[in-house]
Amino acid sequence: MDRTRSVSESQSLPTYHLKKSQDNSPPGTAGSISASSSLSSLQSVPNKARKDFAKYSLSKVLADYTFLGNIVTFKPQEAYGFIRSEQVTGDVFFSLNHMDSTDKASCTTGALGRWVNFVIKDCGKKSMEARRVSLVPSSTTVSYLSGRVMNWAKIGCFIQVTSGLGLQHLHNRLFAPLVETDEFVIGEVGIGVTFKVHVDRSFRLEGRDVKRGENNDEVSKEKDNAKVRKARRRAVTEGSIVGNEEDEGATEGEKLMSLKHITNEEFSDELVIAVESMDACDLSALFDKQLKTRLSTLAQQPVGSKVVVAVIKRAARLEGINVEEKITRMVMANFKIICSTKQGCAVVQAGLENFYPANKVMLAEQLLELDTVEEFSVLWVHGSHIFSMMLGSLDENSLAMVGFSLSGHYANLSSHIRHYKPVRALLVSLVNTDSFNEILPEVEQELVSLACNKFGHFIISALIESSPSTIKSRLISAFTSKIATLSIHQVCHTVIVTALEQGTASTQAAFIEEVCTVSTNQADMAVIKLTKDKYGHVVVLAMLKVSRHKQVHNVLKASILCKQDELIENEFAAKVMKTIKTEFHNRTSGNYSK
Repeated sequence: MDRTRSVSESQSLPTYHLKKSQDNSPPGTAGSISASSSLSSLQSVPNKARKDFAKYSLSKVLADYTFLGNIVTFKPQEAYGFIRSEQVTGDVFFSLNHMDSTDKASCTTGALGRWVNFVIKDCGKKSMEARRVSLVPSSTTVSYLSGRVMNWAKIGCFIQVTSGLGLQHLHNRLFAPLVETDEFVIGEVGIGVTFKVHVDRSFRLEGRDVKRGENNDEVSKEKDNAKVRKARRRAVTEGSIVGNEEDEGATEGEKLMSLKHITNEEFSDELVIAVESMDACDLSALFDKQLKTRLSTLAQQPVGSKVVVAVIKRAARLEGINVEEKITRMVMANFKIICSTKQGCAVVQAGLENFYPANKVMLAEQLLELDTVEEFSVLWVHGSHIFSMMLGSLDENSLAMVGFSLSGHYANLSSHIRHYKPVRALLVSLVNTDSFNEILPEVEQELVSLACNKFGHFIISALIESSPSTIKSRLISAFTSKIATLSIHQVCHTVIVTALEQGTASTQAAFIEEVCTVSTNQADMAVIKLTKDKYGHVVVLAMLKVSRHKQVHNVLKASILCKQDELIENEFAAKVMKTIKTEFHNRTSGNYSK
């Protein structure tokens, strides 16, 4: 059947770039295939930045994905035709200009019914065209990709593509509707899958014909076990306790206490020692029979968590055992619950220290599932250290997503005894990324007050030490004209010392001159007051150290020595005077360091 190309298809259309979102997520690549707008239906991921990053990453991963179809219409004189594919809604326009010379010659003699591979280009206005069209044998099959099920929504699941560039863009997500995932138990995560890609006229991408990947025999067994227990609504990956029907009415606290008694009888410190010498067969048997069905609860129990940690460490030293992947999936499925206790956090830490990099990344990406400050705060009660460890496994875009989740709360979090350490780790991880420029104004607004806070000053000092030169200068300049006041503060004086040590020579000179100048409303130079102060004299000693061999060094010494008579009796000033005299002695004796 002949078909005439529509006006919109016949026109030469410009390539439309994806608009840059307000949160400065990376722009889409021109001419690349669009990511699925089905991501917007993910109700468990309200964070717009996360969805934008997922779409951008998916477009990068699938930019070179080839679809399979056959030519159903071809007009040799006009040198164009249409391709029909089960992977694409509607026929796709193609031009001979996008075929190599050999295939062009073949098409001119007989193109109808020929099978081709092609990539899709979005030409705007709901118009798509085929690019890089190549003739293939009729025996060619559809390209299937590999991936992992990462999370579920009411209408389907989200798959992380691991084929091709997938491992370079780990936050990519492809939606697969429930009708295409009937082989799975809803809630299963971390499962390896294969699938083909489908695109409709609105350029929404979906995973179709989703099947379990290879080497998933054990996963299938877990699925069957989960179906057997379906009446009790407990899945193996939930790590629940297998009990009798009388336990169904028990509260979570009663179940945990019951498990405590069971694990004290089943497990002991002797078992932890025995695990260290088990072979792969014995370790797998222990995990399958005693740990797998209740891992999330065992991880929260003192004795049980020791056994799980021992299994993780032993499995890391053995080959031919897939316990690591099973534990990774179970921890992912119960991340918030496991991390709600100190023992559970110890299990996650063991995984982060011993797992393969890919599994570490999967654990670390659970931070992207935390949407609110409250959820991060709950994690930090026992897991601030594992939060800091996870940051090291995230790429720049994922770090940005975590950073944006806390926007508007950095000042309060930085002043909290339980929160300042993870916030410091996050900001230091972000400081060399582009996204930090969006967070920096919020920190600058409260910079001086944070520098004077007993917890916040650790963060400001860390930022000054870790920042690139441009940001470092911005941070240090905030203290200009406040040196005399801040240098005698109980905690802020340490930040001033850091600023002196990290600042440029001109900044150091400006700070020294500021305290060595007598203003109209002062009876004496500020440096004299600092020299006699418990905290201020520490700043003066730092000034003497960083200014050595510079002209301003003599100005500083002269300003202090001119009042040495009133400084002799002060214990703090005595330390400063001793430093100056020691320097003079070393200079005269030839021991002065150059």
